[in-house]
Amino acid sequence: MLDICCIGHITHDRIITPHTDLHMPGGASYYFTHGISHLLHGQLSYRLITSLGQQDMKAVDDIRRLGIDTKVLPSRHTVYFENIYGENLDNRKQRVLAKSDSFTVEGLKDVSARYIVLGSLLADDFSLDVLRYLSDKGTLVVDAQGYLREVRNQHVYPVDWHSKLEALRYVDILKVNEYEVETLTGTKD
Repeated sequence: MLDICCIGHITHDRIITPHTDLHMPGGASYYFTHGISHLLHGQLSYRLITSLGQQDMKAVDDIRRLGIDTKVLPSRHTVYFENIYGENLDNRKQRVLAKSDSFTVEGLKDVSARYIVLGSLLADDFSLDVLRYLSDKGTLVVDAQGYLREVRNQHVYPVDWHSKLEALRYVDILKVNEYEVETLTGTKD
């Protein structure tokens, strides 16, 4: 059994600032994988399970060159985020120009780990059925970020997690920031 399995889409990100316009890979699972690659030192077993379009496989090749066990579930598209920043980098406008296929129970049949980390980016990345299924396969860790984003006409809007009360029954560890806690609870206290 693996120690840690991270599941999430690798994204194609376009970052636009007043001084820069660049394209790069991204996403919670991508950054988690790069961070944990510095901590493994042969003491922990780790696997990334991701899904992206064939055109963005260079990001996976780069991760594999780090010695990371990586499984790719094919998708018609890669999640494509366009992030536009002004001078204040704390504020951004975000659009989703393409979406990957959602993760399914069928695609995750072989998952088993002490810790299963879901790097959600958009509300439909992981269905309630997937959460229910994975909760029996290890300690389930969920990044709430994606569940609080809704895409309408390519624009990203903050929303409350639609099925949070039922979904959270299957989550052992929930990763949130201050804004996400306020959204989930409806209070700033």
